[in-house]
Amino acid sequence: MPSNTDKPKIFSIYILLFVANVVNFSGTESSGYDDAQNLHAFLMENYSRILTPRFNQSESVDVILDLFLNSVIEFHPVSGIMTFSAAFIIKWRDEIIESRWRNSGYLDIHVTKIGMHNVWLPKIYIRNIANIASVYQFLSTLDSEMSYVTYKRTGEAIMKCLAVLQTTCKTDVTYYPLDVHTCDITVVTIDAYQGINLQTTDVDIVNDYTYPNSEWTISSVVTTNWEDNFSEVNFAVILSRKPIFIVTNLVFPIMIITVVNGLSFFVPIESGERLSFGTSLLLMLIVFLTTVLEVLPSTDNELSYFNIFVFLELIYSCLIVLGIIITIFLYHRSTTKKVPNILRRITLIVLKRHKTRPIDLETISKLNTPNADSTKMIDLYDQEYDKTYSENQIKAAKDENMTPKVNWRDVSIALDKILRSITTFFTVCLFIIFVVFDVWLRIIYAD
Repeated sequence: MPSNTDKPKIFSIYILLFVANVVNFSGTESSGYDDAQNLHAFLMENYSRILTPRFNQSESVDVILDLFLNSVIEFHPVSGIMTFSAAFIIKWRDEIIESRWRNSGYLDIHVTKIGMHNVWLPKIYIRNIANIASVYQFLSTLDSEMSYVTYKRTGEAIMKCLAVLQTTCKTDVTYYPLDVHTCDITVVTIDAYQGINLQTTDVDIVNDYTYPNSEWTISSVVTTNWEDNFSEVNFAVILSRKPIFIVTNLVFPIMIITVVNGLSFFVPIESGERLSFGTSLLLMLIVFLTTVLEVLPSTDNELSYFNIFVFLELIYSCLIVLGIIITIFLYHRSTTKKVPNILRRITLIVLKRHKTRPIDLETISKLNTPNADSTKMIDLYDQEYDKTYSENQIKAAKDENMTPKVNWRDVSIALDKILRSITTFFTVCLFIIFVVFDVWLRIIYAD
C-alpha cells in the first residue's frame, strides 16, 4: 500500500501521462486527412496564381531550374533536330505560402501537395524548341490535372516535369564523319514584368542514369546568362559521332575504289576491257557520292572535308577515264599520219627512260597479220635495249637518219606509261593514308 506522501507523486505521474497522450493525439490528428485538407483551404484562400509569390511585388523570384537528361532518342544532322527525353526540376520560394502556413497552426505538417492549376508557376519557355515551346507538357488533360507542386513548410516549392522534346540545332559537318554537334536547350523567361531570375545548380546534365546512344557520344555544358530583364539557362548537349560504322561502310570503300581505279592503266589495251573497267569504277563513285549527299545537311554553309574528298576522287576517276579514252584513241589511230616533232621527242624521252624502243612499220605490219600473237606486242613494248650494242651502233643511232621512227602507237605507249606512273604514285599515297587512318581510329576507339 502506498503511503500518504507517495500519493502526490503518483498523481503527478498520471497528469504527465495524460498530457503526453493529449499532445500525441493532437499531433496525430493534425497530420490527418481533414487537417491536410483544411491546410490546403487555408493556404489557397484569396491566393492569386497571377501575382508573383512575393509580398513586395517589385522583387524578383529566383527560380532554380535543373535538367536531367534521360536519353537522346534521335538526332538528324540533315534537319538539325534533336529528339530527347528529360526531366525538369523547378524550384522557387513562395513567401505567401510560407507566411500562411506559419500562421495556420498546422506546424506538424511539413510537406503538402497542391495542384499546379491552383498556384503560381514560373512562366518559362524553351527558345529553340521545334514543336511546343513550353516546358510544361502533359500526355492528357487528366495528366495535367493530376500534376502538382510540392511545398515545404519553409515555403520552398518543387515541381517536376517529364517530357519528350525536340529542339533545333546548328549542325557542323566540316569534319564528317568525325563531326561534333552542339544542341542547345535554352530555357528563357520572356515576361519581364514577372521578375523571374533563372538559375541552375547543374554542372553536367549527363549522369549515370542517362541512357547511352548507339550513334552519338553525349556530353554537356551548362551556362547561365542575365541580360536586362530577361534571364536564360542554356543546357548545351554536345553530340560526338561514333565514326566506326560510317568509316567502315562508306569511307573505306571509297578509298578502296580509288586505289583500284589507279590500276586501270595496268589493264592491257589489247584486252578491250580497260575502258569498261574504268567506267564501272566511275559509276560506283557516283553512287557513293549520292549516298554522302543524303546524310549531309543540304543547307549548311560549310562543306565537309569528306565531301570535298569524294568530289576530288570523282574528278580523279573522270580524268582516268579520259586518259583511257585518249590512249585507246592514239593506239588505234592511223599509222600513216605524221606525229608532230614535239610529241615525237617526248615519246622518245619517255620510252628511253623506261628502256623501251619504238616499233617500226615492218614490225607493226607483221603483228597485224592474222597469225600474229597479240602478246608479242606487250613483250615488244617492254623490251629493254640490248646491252650488246657496240659503241659504234649507239653513236650511229644518234644520227638523225638513224633515229627510230615514231608512230601514234608509240605515242600511246608513252602516254600510257606516264599515266601509269602518276596513278601508281597517287595509289601508294592513298594506301598509306588508308592504313594510317585505320590504325588511328583503332587506337582512339580501342576502349
